[in-house]
Amino acid sequence: MGRRKKANKPPPKRKIIEKLDSVFNCPFCNHEKSCEVKMDRQRNTGYVTCRVCLEDFQTSIN
Repeated sequence: MGRRKKANKPPPKRKIIEKLDSVFNCPFCNHEKSCEVKMDRQRNTGYVTCRVCLEDFQTSIN
């Protein structure tokens, strides 16, 4: 008697990675889509700047 044939499983489906938004509503002046986000991975810092009220925020990122 021979062995059973091995059933090959299909390869797992890759998850679709969605890009994060880079334009947001400003938390200071509540203007729509006025804040831009820039991430500097070499320095591990993130920058948020508003084009309307000229507020900015900087923090460390992972």
